[in-house]
Amino acid sequence: MRLVKRSLSGKLHAYLKLFPVVAIIGPRQAGKTTFARMELPDWGYFDLEKPSDFGRISSDREFFLSQYGEKCIIDEAQTLPELFPALRSHIDRARNKKGRMVLLGSVNPLLVKSISESLSGRIGFIELSPFHFKEAKSLYKIDLEEFWLKGGYPEPLKWNLQEHSVWIEQYVKTFVERDVFSILKTTLTPQKQVQLITMLAHSHGRLWNASHIASAFGISYHTVNHYIELMENYFLVRRLIPYHKNIGKRLVKSPKFYFRDTGLLHFLLNISGTEKLRTSPYRGFSFEGFIIEQLIRKYTLEAQNPPSFYFYRTAQGDEIDLLVQDDRGLAAYEIKTAVSIEQSDIRGFQKAMEQLKLEKGIIVCFGKENFSLSRKIEVKSAETLLKAAAFD
Repeated sequence: MRLVKRSLSGKLHAYLKLFPVVAIIGPRQAGKTTFARMELPDWGYFDLEKPSDFGRISSDREFFLSQYGEKCIIDEAQTLPELFPALRSHIDRARNKKGRMVLLGSVNPLLVKSISESLSGRIGFIELSPFHFKEAKSLYKIDLEEFWLKGGYPEPLKWNLQEHSVWIEQYVKTFVERDVFSILKTTLTPQKQVQLITMLAHSHGRLWNASHIASAFGISYHTVNHYIELMENYFLVRRLIPYHKNIGKRLVKSPKFYFRDTGLLHFLLNISGTEKLRTSPYRGFSFEGFIIEQLIRKYTLEAQNPPSFYFYRTAQGDEIDLLVQDDRGLAAYEIKTAVSIEQSDIRGFQKAMEQLKLEKGIIVCFGKENFSLSRKIEVKSAETLLKAAAFD
């Protein structure tokens, strides 16, 4: 596979000038190893899922660090939490020396917990997600609809749909048979877990209701919430929290639930091709989550300070799909799969903007044209917006 320079390249090299250690975290198969080795080709590389490397490092951690602890990449670092106290001692012998080690990890809670206890103040975190549209477009000349259908995992992106489906099936199988059982200790069989994940896919883009899912599935809502927390920590799903402000309106308080990769979502919903995507009753929910995830990555990469992300909805149904709060204030996005947008389509969005006293809003649509719908509202083509966004 031809390599593409990831948009996080600049951030990685900036962090290596700021911190002794940089951790690159993200879902399995998102391209963390390829990214690190392409950006740091002269660095040593060790994989803790490889028995020989695990034995070499675990047998004498201090000796390993004394010999290889400079310009070193350690993959799946969370599998050896005993490494982190030794790494802290190694770093502190030359505390002001930067850019010494890169850790890769696909399990957010384990890796971050271990590091927070041992390497606080000595490490910078970067989250590497699967490809966003701009990266995929530069590599494969893929159009927006195909990318939306397949999602962004790099390896199967250019495979045919049948091969892509097999890859996603094995990805899910690995999650339920290895990752879940190693952490959650659930009594659910792999088959029941796949059924649960499929049920969760039908909740994509909707308000999160653990009790409803638990009742339908015949398990406790605590079990459902624990499972979702694990999926969040493996970067598979996202719960977008509601924006609350004292505006004299009854506001929705439950978060909204999204699968972060639409290729995984479509596999679970049995949306196996473009025609099925175009006619699916889940089309609008899928597109909404797709654009939200793309925009969140854009803002997270560009921001000097971490932005916050919300949705807004009143009990009357006035709604903003995505609110971004950063140093510049609040930015409002409404997401539509329609090719054309008219004033009547966005009354709830306009009312929500008025309630929040926002001066500008953006409608992201599936069409090709960009235009102003009113003095305060611009309509942007999704493809143009995502290609033109300053990801670099």
